[in-house]
Amino acid sequence: MLSLIYSHMRQNARLVATLVAAIIDNLVTHNNMKLNQTHLIGFSLGGRISGMVGARITTGQLASITGIDASYPWVPPESDEEFLEASDASLVVNLRTSPVGSHSPPGHIDFYPNGGLTQPGCQDWYTPYLVEQVCNHYRAVALLIEAVRHARDGVFPACGCPDWNTFQDNTCDCHIVNNFGLYPNASALGRFYFTTNSEAPFSRPLA
Repeated sequence: MLSLIYSHMRQNARLVATLVAAIIDNLVTHNNMKLNQTHLIGFSLGGRISGMVGARITTGQLASITGIDASYPWVPPESDEEFLEASDASLVVNLRTSPVGSHSPPGHIDFYPNGGLTQPGCQDWYTPYLVEQVCNHYRAVALLIEAVRHARDGVFPACGCPDWNTFQDNTCDCHIVNNFGLYPNASALGRFYFTTNSEAPFSRPLA
């Protein structure tokens, strides 16, 4: 039985991942599904489940997984296999917007809007801490929606930098730029930082 009780969520995540991986393997074996054309997208715990699916597939490797603030701290994994990590697909892309998604291992490309922990517009003085964190976490979904709707407009340009501080103080030369979206430049790997507006449209040009 599925449940939203935290003590049950981890077991449910494993069950869902096992079933989805089995379905994908079946489609590959009997319906000529192409894993090199298959892309999984998951938000929060769904991001972690996407990684678990990738690790459980036996017929090959997924083309790509996009983790939208893929969770770690609320339901700690029992093993490294339960993270979303770079080995789960040929290309693993992470968008990190809150502490929920800040602890999972790096993918091939990791995007950190506004540093990846807090988002503008979520820190009103009257906002309780939990509500603020929910706002930060769900901002990832809003950024994805905008990225999909305006994919041809070059939204969310991000600067390749070693960390948020070097991006903020302009000591990073921003020699490599990538754009967050479903199909970022797969040859531009690493950590990418960008700022956003506090409300839609969220995308801003690099300074």
